[in-house]
Amino acid sequence: MRSQNRWRILGLTLVLAFIVTGCATDKALKQRQSRAARDLGERYLARNETSRALEQFIRALEINPDDPYLHYDLALTYDMKGILEKAEYHLKKAIELKPDYSDAYNYLGFVYFRQGRVDQAIEAYNKALDNLLYLNPQDAHLNLGVAYLSLKQYQRAKVHLDEAIRLVPDFAAAYHSLGKTYEGLRQYDKARTSYEKAVEFNPDYAEAYLSLGKLLYRSGERQKAIESFDKVIRLEPGSDRANEALRYLRALGK
Repeated sequence: MRSQNRWRILGLTLVLAFIVTGCATDKALKQRQSRAARDLGERYLARNETSRALEQFIRALEINPDDPYLHYDLALTYDMKGILEKAEYHLKKAIELKPDYSDAYNYLGFVYFRQGRVDQAIEAYNKALDNLLYLNPQDAHLNLGVAYLSLKQYQRAKVHLDEAIRLVPDFAAAYHSLGKTYEGLRQYDKARTSYEKAVEFNPDYAEAYLSLGKLLYRSGERQKAIESFDKVIRLEPGSDRANEALRYLRALGK
């Protein structure tokens, strides 16, 4: 009788082991399928084929709804399609699944900022920086600088932009925003130096050339202003920035 019980227990154990192994295998298969769809979606996204990317990401989500990186990809796709509410939803979901996801916090702040929710943006950027293992803190510092700049809190903006540049010494975008900060502080020589650094580190930075041109225009440096405005038009012909540069050139008699 005892022998029969032992065999029954052994048989039950083998059945349970088979079920557990089968479940694990099935889970691993689903993860591979989801990752394959996500990878394909990311390739489409890199080619700016947002609809095809979205199709793959939704397919991946049906298989594995608990992938925080997939939710980040979905947020990026919806953002590119101009649907910020859905971008916000998926970024919050990514953070729920991965509470230390600093890139998602930083991106969420950027979404808030573009909606005019500056205080919430600042809170999200600071959340990104709470993670001491964050690999891209310069991005959150830049975004904090831009947020404080929009509030005309120039000293706070400067602190974060200086830190961004300390972390990445050739950070052209940070130099550009620092130039605007110095203009707000009425330190125009430092503003000019910052704009010049921005275009030195990124020679195709049309927005920085426009800012530099306007500063030179106001300071009466006619020829250098013309050169900066010409650069904007060559870099971004037909754009809003180019049209603004053209208006300055006309005011200069060009």
